[in-house]
Amino acid sequence: MTWHYVDGVLHVEDIPVPEVADRVGTPVYIYSLDEITRRVRLYQQAFPEALIAYAYKANANPGLVAHLAALGCGADVVSAGELRVALAAGVPPERIVLNGNAKGDEEIALALRVGVRSLNLDAVEEIPRVAAVARELGVVAPVALRINPGMDVRTHPHLRVGAAGSHFGIPVADVLTAAAKVASSPYLRLRGLHIHAGSQLTDLEELAAVAQVAVHWARTLAEAGYSLEEVNLGGGLGISYTGGEDPGPEEVVRRWRPYLEGGQFRLIIEPGRWLVAPAGVLVVRVVQVKQAWGRTFVAVDGGMNALLRPALYGARHRIVPVRQGEDPVPVDVVGPICESADVLGRDYPLPPLKNGDLLAILDVGAYGRSMASTYNGRPLPGEVLVRGGRWELCP
Repeated sequence: MTWHYVDGVLHVEDIPVPEVADRVGTPVYIYSLDEITRRVRLYQQAFPEALIAYAYKANANPGLVAHLAALGCGADVVSAGELRVALAAGVPPERIVLNGNAKGDEEIALALRVGVRSLNLDAVEEIPRVAAVARELGVVAPVALRINPGMDVRTHPHLRVGAAGSHFGIPVADVLTAAAKVASSPYLRLRGLHIHAGSQLTDLEELAAVAQVAVHWARTLAEAGYSLEEVNLGGGLGISYTGGEDPGPEEVVRRWRPYLEGGQFRLIIEPGRWLVAPAGVLVVRVVQVKQAWGRTFVAVDGGMNALLRPALYGARHRIVPVRQGEDPVPVDVVGPICESADVLGRDYPLPPLKNGDLLAILDVGAYGRSMASTYNGRPLPGEVLVRGGRWELCP
């Protein structure tokens, strides 16, 4: 377990949280590399022949992604910046896929120069742009078609990237047209297809439907004369932010197996959240406890600038005291940002708190620090990596 109490004090693995907070300051993210290792191994056991391309948008901390690269993970990147981080982490270019709905010509050129595995085309209109860059460089670009299946999966509306009306992906009605355009260019090679229906998916039937749609289109393209080397099923596997049981990769592969058996292609998967979210905690310090309007407001030194998910998605993370106490009462935990949206959580049962006490927000290893900002002139939160009973502050 990433976090637990020892004599009433919260620890991440074997490290007492107050030790880190007092030496580094708050707000600070703490990541357990041992927990990430455990989760990567579960994916590798479930999909031994697949390329596990970790989604860098979840968390691109250099030390964390270097650890993932050492474990054999590839990279799903969506910008030149993430591509450079992946290369610096030691990910071989042939294990990197470039996604994104608005890739600039310079990003396309960088990807082709370093030799990424594939550029996942997000629109029919992107095809001539990639071909033009490839022609200028004198190379043949390996590409995959990102199809939008029009699936209305059950997740937050902001996370439904494969739904009808979404600006991501090629609508299924245009897939054969896109394949023909790729095939007509001597500077493009159709390597595969890609599908990503959405993020924070926990319904196994919906995840099975993703595989079913992808394999259907792989076969449709093959019947039309376009042979594919690989099928990329994207990511999206979610976690329970309330501490419940999560579906794991072994359950996913069990649902996918009927559709994948007999397929003459390599599988690519792009997990992000499931690998790293439960490995991270955000530690904040109480600045002031305020009584107003019949409520108790606990103001802390890290808010939506440090963790945007509650304001952006209405996400509800578990918030626990770093030092256990008795007689919890419902409080609203709020940040220091001058926005009404800067609420980390309402009606959380917490023991009586005073200025200087520490709180920990759980399951923040994904889309936490990666979405942080310097809004209101506040510095970015620090980051600490824990492994094998030791911890280090990231530069």
